[in-house]
Amino acid sequence: MVTEAARWRRQMVRPVLDWYAAVEGVDAVMLGGSTARGDADRWSDVEVGVFWRRPPTTAERLAVAGAADVRLVNIDGPPWDDQLHLGELMVEVAHTLTQTVENALDELLNGKPDGEVMQLAQGIIDGREVIGPRAELVAGWRERVATYPRGLALAVVRYNGNIEKFWRWQMFFERDNPLLVAREFVRMTNQLLNVLYALNGRYSGHVLAFKRLDALDLPLAPPSLATRLRAVFDRPAPEGAQTLHDLIEETFDLVEHDLPEVDVDRLRATFRSDRKPVESAD
Repeated sequence: MVTEAARWRRQMVRPVLDWYAAVEGVDAVMLGGSTARGDADRWSDVEVGVFWRRPPTTAERLAVAGAADVRLVNIDGPPWDDQLHLGELMVEVAHTLTQTVENALDELLNGKPDGEVMQLAQGIIDGREVIGPRAELVAGWRERVATYPRGLALAVVRYNGNIEKFWRWQMFFERDNPLLVAREFVRMTNQLLNVLYALNGRYSGHVLAFKRLDALDLPLAPPSLATRLRAVFDRPAPEGAQTLHDLIEETFDLVEHDLPEVDVDRLRATFRSDRKPVESAD
């Protein structure tokens, strides 16, 4: 189901897509993000990817037809990031060299788990309204990333499954520092979700970027994942910590079953390592 907010944003941004597609040197233009997926809401901006045969000039980046204002966020790319406004609607534009995308996907599909490239891969999967003189390039990229490589899943799980120093939440709790307790919970939740995304064959560079917790779509996961994740942060810290502990242990069980190449015993040993407070020296 496409939200009304997404429909309106697609209509508003279409002239921008057409303008970029007509610029000499542009291979393809793609609408991305929540507007492309169809789940945009009233807070959503619009994401556009522009793929170039050559580096864009500053003049080309500033001359977007119909934009009320253009701000160059990253001047020295690639990628080169811009923000432009269509009235009150902000459009984030990422300019990337076609060859850079090709090289990045080569590394990703060979098992190098780079977060930004995984975000790019998911953006290619989600993208729509692809236009331009070489629009077929994007279809080729989408075909390349359609199957999530097992080697990539292994690399992501081995790295993010190394969840260490679980005990620190208690140290910060006893110090009455809820900010640092929350920071630890977010850190471990981020690692947990990275593992689950890999187990489900989903690219994600920013796993906490989803709009709604209840919309998490991870079939291979501990039961009632969204409800329990919410409880990690809604309940008193000791209860939240126990819930997070259980989720991580259950996720290790899933890894053991589905990715037996991973040394789960080592991951568990790291996760279960403890540090006791010292009251006094004997």
